[in-house]
Amino acid sequence: MHIEKRPLGLYKANCYVLKKDGYSVIIDPGFHSHHIIDMVGDTKVLAILLTHGHCDHVSALDDVYKYYQVPVYLHADDHKLLQLIRRRPSVYKKKMFTPCEVLEEGSLRIGPFSFTIYHTPGHSAGSVCIEIEGHLFTGDTVFKQNVGNSDNYNGNAEALQESIKRIMTFNKDLIICPGHKDNSLLKDEVEFLMKFII
Repeated sequence: MHIEKRPLGLYKANCYVLKKDGYSVIIDPGFHSHHIIDMVGDTKVLAILLTHGHCDHVSALDDVYKYYQVPVYLHADDHKLLQLIRRRPSVYKKKMFTPCEVLEEGSLRIGPFSFTIYHTPGHSAGSVCIEIEGHLFTGDTVFKQNVGNSDNYNGNAEALQESIKRIMTFNKDLIICPGHKDNSLLKDEVEFLMKFII
């Protein structure tokens, strides 16, 4: 599997395109749909996965969905976030129209891609982590030497702590692919995460 990554938009949210056997899956189309289409290249897009519903991770969704016409998956607890416009920066103030299927905890097979979905609420009620082939796409739940904030619409500090505790039980060799900034290894984040949950 090959992974393309680009930070896009005002908040430099990471968009990922996973490629395998001529197919691809897009994770978090945050902004600049033309950049995302360029990332996809000549692969056939099978689906779009959203780690959560915040505007900086979904603002290119409508355009990308119109271009590829593939299923979009988002946890049910974040579907309302797609329509929450107030308090967004002006560049992100638009109503979302793309229909989303429910992204549930458990196994998800899409073409040659075999995902494991973990519901990890806290940064938002419907935040998820997505595991595939040694990589863990954490959205805004875990970053390199940081965790997501919980003082926002449908965030919850106690839920975030529980989610971090759960992530700490995962394989420590997982590569963390976060929603912002640099990748890391889970084993390199253990010391920091322990301080957060104690």
